[in-house]
Amino acid sequence: MLPLFLLFVVSDGFASEVSTVQPLILTVSSLSRETVSSVVPVDREVQIHVHEEFDRIALYDSNPQGQTREPIYVVPAEHIETGFIETNVSLGNPEFPQGWSLNSQADGGERAVPGEHCLPVWVAGFRDKKIVYTDCLKIHPTWMQDNKLFIGNLDVRSLLIPGTHNSGCYKRGDKLSLRDTIGRYILTQDQSVWNQLVYGIRYLDFRIGYYPPKENTSITDDHESRFWINHDLIKVRPFASVLGQIKKFIERSTNEVVIMDLHRFPIGFNMREERHTAFVSYLERELKEYAIPFTPSTLTLDKIWTTPGRLIISYGENSIAQTKDWLWPPIKQLWGNKGTVQDLEEFISKIVANDSLQSTDKGLWAAMAQLTPGPLELLFNPKGSLREMAHKVNPNLMRWCQRSHWWRKLRIVPTDFFMETDIVNLAINANVIKGHQDTRYETD
Repeated sequence: MLPLFLLFVVSDGFASEVSTVQPLILTVSSLSRETVSSVVPVDREVQIHVHEEFDRIALYDSNPQGQTREPIYVVPAEHIETGFIETNVSLGNPEFPQGWSLNSQADGGERAVPGEHCLPVWVAGFRDKKIVYTDCLKIHPTWMQDNKLFIGNLDVRSLLIPGTHNSGCYKRGDKLSLRDTIGRYILTQDQSVWNQLVYGIRYLDFRIGYYPPKENTSITDDHESRFWINHDLIKVRPFASVLGQIKKFIERSTNEVVIMDLHRFPIGFNMREERHTAFVSYLERELKEYAIPFTPSTLTLDKIWTTPGRLIISYGENSIAQTKDWLWPPIKQLWGNKGTVQDLEEFISKIVANDSLQSTDKGLWAAMAQLTPGPLELLFNPKGSLREMAHKVNPNLMRWCQRSHWWRKLRIVPTDFFMETDIVNLAINANVIKGHQDTRYETD
């Protein structure tokens, strides 16, 4: 299905200024809160961004069009004009529809259906007591394939790619636990890697640690359990479990291109080349058949789709990356290390203004859209957390991308608690516009 904005693009002859903003946008808060009725904190509460005037706005658990349904939440009239509403409706951890849950195809179960699909959270905008606009929270498991005709001509280095920062640092279970809330500066996501990919994320950022077994520090063929995903010096979960999710997604989605950035190796690798060798051997055995060979030349999605590869593997140590043709050089992460939203906005605006980054010769790069906690924040703010910091940044990031048209020049945009942004929808729309504009220039 064509995005709504595309009708405007086509009829206006590829107008130079195109709005990708929908009248009502649903996101999911990064915050968690305790309740008096439960020892389990509540998280994933739905947010509504309002970009047009409505008499009434309500949430439903299914499509309200053509049905007489009671809403699950009604926005108070005095809040409609604020432009941003935080509700107490939790998305929870819904089963993905149309075969996109992780274990859907086990034992011959439901096959995955391409396309975007709605979760059971819908928003409706009313005027004169009639519904004039509806939308839902969606998964976008095949957005590259869905838009193949529009974006196939684009170089992979020119795409706007929705990403996550420290992608493997997500909460430990189906529900937020007290243990999770204690790790205020460890967890950066609240969705598994599988879920991230199904929602539409296409850039994954990992830090890898090596932990030798206590009884034997030598490297053997059975070393998978020694590689962990870290948040800097703290190990979070085994890499093997995440790798399995990536492989399964690539196999099920067929035409989605995923970028895996093995960005740093903070524990166990320093001055130990044999451990890099063991890790690369493990990657080669598990992932080489999915890997896209590195090339400095133009590499369009159309060209990728004629090959078996669907995974770009970037290795953070360039000397190691150069030893294998299926490893890509390190991806440059542009960090502002800023502690305030205003300073972060200024930093990203400078990235956007740097025309030299627009050349595909610069390779893959990422504008890191996070605040960085300083020592005082860590020591003296007992209520501070990465969730709080993401909550300050994420709604602003979307406004910056829309208002200043940053989406035209940004490339990979990794976020914390990505569901509090509309980055996937923004990327889909932006890439379709880019693809049409490139086609126009080629035919003029």
